[in-house]
Amino acid sequence: MADSWIRPFDASYDFVRVSRETGLELEFVRDIENGGSIERNANTALYETASLDFADKFDVGNDFLRVYLNASFSDGSKRRECLGTFMPVVDSVDIDGAYREGQINAYGLLKRLKDDDFDGPYVIVAGSNLVDEAVKIAESVGLTVYADPSSLLLGSTLVFGVGRDNDAKNKLDAVDLLLKAAGFRSPATDRMGNVLYRRYVEPADMPISAEFTEGRDARFMPDMTESTNRAEVCNVVHVDFSTQDASVRGTAVDDSPDSDLSTVSVGRRIVKSYSYDSLPGVDTEDSNLVEGAANALIGTGKKSDKSFRQSDSHGSIQTVYVPDSPQTGVLFGIKVVSSGGRIGFCQDEGPSVKEDTDYTQSVWVKGTKGATGIIQSFWDQERALGPVTEGFTLTGEWQKVSYTYHATENHSKVSWGYCYIDGGEAIFVADKVEEGSTATPWPQDAMQSAADRKAAELLATERSVTRTDEFRSVYKPVEPCMAVAMNYRTGGVVGKLAIQKQTLTLDAGCVIKHTARRYER
Repeated sequence: MADSWIRPFDASYDFVRVSRETGLELEFVRDIENGGSIERNANTALYETASLDFADKFDVGNDFLRVYLNASFSDGSKRRECLGTFMPVVDSVDIDGAYREGQINAYGLLKRLKDDDFDGPYVIVAGSNLVDEAVKIAESVGLTVYADPSSLLLGSTLVFGVGRDNDAKNKLDAVDLLLKAAGFRSPATDRMGNVLYRRYVEPADMPISAEFTEGRDARFMPDMTESTNRAEVCNVVHVDFSTQDASVRGTAVDDSPDSDLSTVSVGRRIVKSYSYDSLPGVDTEDSNLVEGAANALIGTGKKSDKSFRQSDSHGSIQTVYVPDSPQTGVLFGIKVVSSGGRIGFCQDEGPSVKEDTDYTQSVWVKGTKGATGIIQSFWDQERALGPVTEGFTLTGEWQKVSYTYHATENHSKVSWGYCYIDGGEAIFVADKVEEGSTATPWPQDAMQSAADRKAAELLATERSVTRTDEFRSVYKPVEPCMAVAMNYRTGGVVGKLAIQKQTLTLDAGCVIKHTARRYER
């Protein structure tokens, strides 16, 4: 493809005052000297900053400052490029008689979000569009936003500001949190000061935006610095996923003997951990008619208290920690000890039983080998009757017991989830009664699957070896989160590079120092 920037050119710069209120360019600012710099960094919150020097006077009030490059090519043609729009701040001025000089620290317009916070609780309800909500926050401080479309909805209510339930300390943090949850990059600004919300694209999938090829038209300097993160690449990823009611840990391990960075090849585990309050596509809704089964608390036995009570008097019950629990995300159960007769537990004040409806009870149990027991989905306290029971014989190992009963009439005052043994002792875990003819998965099973998938996804990224190349070139219209093709065979640097950081020097060639990454696998 033709590249007009391979031609030699001389650079000069214009500095323009831009109205904060209207966005219109007002006038040239004459007292700024050449030789300043602009930095763009995809890994920093503000994305771009600038450092400029001035002599005599500098005063644009509360307006913005826009920087232009004027390129005069050797063939007589000219080109004008906007380099950025900034909020300028002068921290100090050196005065020598009537002569004044100083430095301007200029910030990208994302600083308007970073400097602001919510005055009270800012609540975003479950079901809201994540990106739309991030747009609203940026627009609330007067920014113009261009966002890629997204249909992803918030899984649970979020609170920012007062009473926040996350780490967002300002509006920029809030926007970043919402965008990351939607699979977007952190916000950036274009050169005119508009805010950009863009989907995250893997470096390997980025289109090539520019080419650097050695030779007569190279336009880059041959001296480079290259480094690698090989010693830091993990081979195990943990993903901790927590909700108000449960927590799970997803794990992915690279243990392939064919992988040179696996646990087998390097002889040790190198773990990296992540934590999430929500994961896309996870349904944590519980269909259990018994409340609090995951915590298995002994108390009043009322559904409203999320506790259980003893049923029958031939022994005792207690809540116990179950380190070998067979149910993902459930670490507590109810231990039942018989003193020579039937003993168990249940929960009172549950919902009514509906006529012509299937009810399925399921529970994990382990106890004295050969001992027997029963489960019973409900009991009508007023009429002293209940459905048929399901018997079981303990094996000494964890076993799941379940059965389905078809209700033929209505029952109003009902207790639920009865579990009994007739002798010995047993531990019951994850007692569940639900409408329907099938014992559905426990909510944490979906959480576990999602956490494992996320861990595998992150491992695929984390175990990529990255090489970081620092090189300098004359100006080209590329910036962070763009990819360039490097063909520097003499130096052994060949392939696609993803730009991470740039420092533009406002000199005769508008030289750019690039920091870019390339991925080995």
